[in-house]
Amino acid sequence: MKFKLQRIGIVGIAIAASLLATSCTSTKVSQCADIIKVVNQTVVDTKTTTESGTKGDVPTIEKLVGIFDKASKDLSSVNVSDEKLKTYQSQFLTMYRGATEINKQLVASIKERKSTKVHEGLRKSRNIFSPERDLATGLTQYCKAPEK
Repeated sequence: MKFKLQRIGIVGIAIAASLLATSCTSTKVSQCADIIKVVNQTVVDTKTTTESGTKGDVPTIEKLVGIFDKASKDLSSVNVSDEKLKTYQSQFLTMYRGATEINKQLVASIKERKSTKVHEGLRKSRNIFSPERDLATGLTQYCKAPEK
């Protein structure tokens, strides 16, 4: 999990840096910036939490639930009119909402000491972020491209 979060952090920083060098209209730039701000904050919060906690312990996972829930709410409140950005926003929301639910189930499984469900939850938790790299790369490329 730590490896994925470090990769997410690197991707998030790359997205932010790429926006500074774009020549898009202010509307597209501001919409990209609003989405990226939420994504980057989520990466920072997730990385901080996982580095300060014990891997797989209930308090750490509960903090992650809060982080992903907040990210979902924050990202939902971003006003996006660009159709392509709406798609990226939706895909990030799916990832964050899925992570929230998976981690809630993981906490319950740990508390109930159901090892089979814990292993399943850990697998699901790893898989929920599998589209993250492609999603971040696509968002970065789209935000870099001048608006037509």
